Amino acid sequence: NIDETAAELKDPSRCMGTHFFSPANVMQLLENVKTAKASEKTIATCMAMGKVISKKAVLVGNCDGFVGNRMLAPYASEAKQLLEDGATIEQVDRVAESFGMAMGPMTLGDLVGQELFWKQRKAAGDMMKQTKTYMGPYELTDWLCENN
Repeated sequence: NIDETAAELKDPSRCMGTHFFSPANVMQLLENVKTAKASEKTIATCMAMGKVISKKAVLVGNCDGFVGNRMLAPYASEAKQLLEDGATIEQVDRVAESFGMAMGPMTLGDLVGQELFWKQRKAAGDMMKQTKTYMGPYELTDWLCENN
């Protein structure tokens, strides 16, 4: 929680968070996370920094998963359900791309790393955990991660 970090500073108005999407050298989106006490100058500086490093910066609030991962979770969940219903990886990705996405959800998962949310669920001690940032079905992803 970036607000907890900011609270430890002499001047919490100068603190913000940044969430780079993985892999950062490929993904253009940068979520700039506004803390509760961030000043207008801090917000403006953080947004300008995004432009300097050629990212598409968006200002988001401080919450679990911010905006991008909250949108991605149901999208990825539906893609996994399509696979379980018999669609191929290529079919799922091709449909997403024809809809206008830069890449399909399965390609995105491979690029980011299928183990990202698997490791989070494992660390939480709840492999069936459902949150706003990750949701099942998990069986295929778990099998892939467990078998390297």
